[in-house]
Amino acid sequence: MSARSGAARRLRWVGLLAWGLGVAAYVLTVVRTGSTPLDVLVAVVGFLRDHPLGALAFLAVYALRPLLLFPATLLTVGAGILYGPLAGVMLVVLGSNTSAVVAFGLGRAYGAELAGAALGHPRLRGMSQRLRANAFEAVLTLRFVFTPYDAVNYLAGAIRLPLRAFVVATAIGSLPGTLVFVFFGAGLGDVAALEAGRLPTPDAPLLAASAALFVTSLLLARVWRAREARRSEASAAAEAS
Repeated sequence: MSARSGAARRLRWVGLLAWGLGVAAYVLTVVRTGSTPLDVLVAVVGFLRDHPLGALAFLAVYALRPLLLFPATLLTVGAGILYGPLAGVMLVVLGSNTSAVVAFGLGRAYGAELAGAALGHPRLRGMSQRLRANAFEAVLTLRFVFTPYDAVNYLAGAIRLPLRAFVVATAIGSLPGTLVFVFFGAGLGDVAALEAGRLPTPDAPLLAASAALFVTSLLLARVWRAREARRSEASAAAEAS
């Protein structure tokens, strides 16, 4: 086993260990206090939403998400639920870009294995040359067409793209998805209702806005993919001539 392969494997064990500690802490809390799962959920939500350190804790989890093996989409929806549309978007922009840099760094440090996994995605096959030629535009395109978030991060780090171009393209290209999922989370209703034993009341306008943005994003992604396909065909024809 190579040193890099062993290091990447240890990173996966870090994530599994973190999950194991979280599950153990949950079980211990339930056994010692007699709390129900809903009680624990209400306590965690209350801390994240109301405690002065709650937002910082949320940002820390988001930033370390690549190590914790936690889906970005769930955290983005959670930001909308906990903090509402405006603060939720701000926190996700900070958290998602920080987590992208973390994954980029992991890709740069342990690129051989992580890049190999990323290139298994069909949209990323053969992209290395184009990413190196025009990092900003290529990363922006991959974000706009909803290519899996961490796969792009790992590959960008592994092939040592310029960090500034990667970060700026990620911030711009990820914004549509951020708005969609934060608005969806905020539209699910105020989680304070859980403390009273009630289900939150959905916010129809926010859910409608999320749905409209989602459909618009899909249409724009389709247009963007068609544009990129035409450009690739034109480039191939020019090289053949």
